[in-house]
Amino acid sequence: MYINAAVGKAGTVFKALVALAVCVSILIFSESCSKGALNGISLCLNILVPSLFPFMAASSFIVKSGLAQKIGKPLGKITKALFGLSGSFAPVILLSMLGGYPVGAKGISELAKSGAISHKEAEKAALFSVSAGPGFIINFVGQSLYNSKTVGLIILCSQIISVILLGIIINLFDKSKGEDCCCDKATDKPCSVGTAVVESALDSSKGILGICAFVVLFSAFIEIISQIISDNSAENMLCSLLEVCSAVNRLSQNCTLELTAFAIGFGGLCVHFQIFSALGNVSVNKLLFFCIRIIQGVITALLTHFGAMLFLGTPEVFSTSKIETSQFYGGTVISAAVLIGVAICFLYSIKAIKQK
Repeated sequence: MYINAAVGKAGTVFKALVALAVCVSILIFSESCSKGALNGISLCLNILVPSLFPFMAASSFIVKSGLAQKIGKPLGKITKALFGLSGSFAPVILLSMLGGYPVGAKGISELAKSGAISHKEAEKAALFSVSAGPGFIINFVGQSLYNSKTVGLIILCSQIISVILLGIIINLFDKSKGEDCCCDKATDKPCSVGTAVVESALDSSKGILGICAFVVLFSAFIEIISQIISDNSAENMLCSLLEVCSAVNRLSQNCTLELTAFAIGFGGLCVHFQIFSALGNVSVNKLLFFCIRIIQGVITALLTHFGAMLFLGTPEVFSTSKIETSQFYGGTVISAAVLIGVAICFLYSIKAIKQK
């Protein structure tokens, strides 16, 4: 009892100190904070809103109008065999691969609200229906950063394959598969087309606003961190952990292509919070989700490595970045630590999935 009380007080003190440190940092580096926030706003207006909002609205419309159940019926056997999920997930999984990180979570949340899926199915799908959209990977990463759409296509295909592989692996280790399935029978009646369009637009507007808020917040803190930390490696690592857009922009300039692919597969904490927000009442194991994102990043990086060897041949130099596929397996202390960490994450993920 006394130990729990002491731990609770220590936790409160720690949170207070962190909040104080954040406030002091914002005051000291107010100019950098403002610059980062402006960069985040620009990122939202130029990249996120144009690429995410239409797909989020489409995902919501498909569920609200009842199309998810109709489209899912002929695809039910495939989703059941591969992922252990009902057919309603088929369009949502597809949209998650085409739309961007939070689109799949938005569709899963809408399916859960309609009663077309069970809570366990929603949790299961939320663990792997996470990927960046083609617009972000091909246009921003491939064309803008590497001056090559081929690079973007390689990373995109690698990520899609990693999502499918993770879905299959999660299903294989899921003890509860086949149980608590709603069999595509929604409890809520589908909306009319007009109502579905209006509600989808309104819900997606709220969702994209929340996503942009996270991006602006994380962009501001990343700019502050860049003023505090002078080591490029540490700065790149923190950016990869926090926000994917800033991470790929930095990594493309002084790191290998595989590390950029890892950052895209991992997503960053900013994306993770966006997904948790989009999921609404659908809860997932946060630590398990984080570990699976690391595994997804590693799989995406490995597939990108082989894709670059196959389609790019020798290392090429693009306008802003040098692609060096040979350094990915460098025998350094850092690479060994990362490999051990990924192995631990994989073992924990299997254990957590089995316990569900």
